[in-house]
Amino acid sequence: MVLKELIKFSNKYGADEELVLAGGGNTSAKEGNILYVKASGFPLAGINEEGFVKLDRRKLDEMFTKDYPDDDAVREALVLKDLMAARLPGEERKRPSVETSLHGIFPQTFVLHLHPALVNALTCAKRGKESAEELFGNDFIWIGSTKPGYLLAKACFSAMEDYSIKNGKTANVLIMQNHGIFIAANSPEELENRLKDILNKISTRIKRLPDMSQTKLPNDGPEQMKTAIRNVLGKSVYICCDSGAEALRLSANLSEAQPLLKPFTPDHIVYCKAYPLYLESVNDFEKQYNLYSEKNGYPPKIILLKGMGFFSFASTEKEAVLAKKLFNDAIKIAVYSESFGGPLHMEDDLIDFIVNWEVESYRQKQA
Repeated sequence: MVLKELIKFSNKYGADEELVLAGGGNTSAKEGNILYVKASGFPLAGINEEGFVKLDRRKLDEMFTKDYPDDDAVREALVLKDLMAARLPGEERKRPSVETSLHGIFPQTFVLHLHPALVNALTCAKRGKESAEELFGNDFIWIGSTKPGYLLAKACFSAMEDYSIKNGKTANVLIMQNHGIFIAANSPEELENRLKDILNKISTRIKRLPDMSQTKLPNDGPEQMKTAIRNVLGKSVYICCDSGAEALRLSANLSEAQPLLKPFTPDHIVYCKAYPLYLESVNDFEKQYNLYSEKNGYPPKIILLKGMGFFSFASTEKEAVLAKKLFNDAIKIAVYSESFGGPLHMEDDLIDFIVNWEVESYRQKQA
């Protein structure tokens, strides 16, 4: 029964692109000593029983009592090994979501983790924490910028213990800077009501909605850029062009583009790479593309072209489309965050960690 309810609400939220994009977000449910959590590589929309991993909750709890090394790569490799060891017999083919440990620390039956742009209006804003306190009082826990994986899970574990001692109740909402939100409840109905309440309260503070309406540009502009890309990358590259009103505004000049030149969340790094390439002219493409690739060790996936909006490109149509969707998500966050003190991007050391993290490399392969 619990698993059926989990599948039902996972499908519901996964089908709503205002809440879930690409492989973002995950869900879980508890039944006795078993934790059912979304497996990596399974999108919430359309997920079935096969898309969830069954884990031993006691083994997950034991991970918080262990001392792991400080070295990021060594620590996360050991944590992944222990996470895999917590799978129940018959689950060996599935890889649990990277946020599995976070799902395990909630005592509530159901947990929903999302990264919607409206929530990230707070998590990616300079006054995000203060605004959340004004909106929600003490009915949530704010987690500051923290490396994902074990360090984030440990920080949340400690914060939840402190919250329980201070407030005499269990937390049911975690809001994480430059990341997203965790909501926990003992029924899907309670989960839905809590999510609606949070989104409605945030909406009351939004001063300006992003204008995503498309503008028809002279054909020679976009086509020149597409030709320049194909001349360098070959005829088989897939290219998407977006000339939405906000994309045009934010590509008008380098100053206007600043809110988009660094990532807001790990999802933007996974699907769009860490940084877009801003071009003053189509003629600059080959030179700037090579300079970007040499500097970063990988090519760009997004180009902001002055006065033309942006272009996403990749070796497959699916990748190019996902990059476009996620970059539009970043545009929405940039606009929404204006209502909460302006945009707040991921810190440089956190960006470097995500770029080089094995777990996110695995996610990119599943995208």
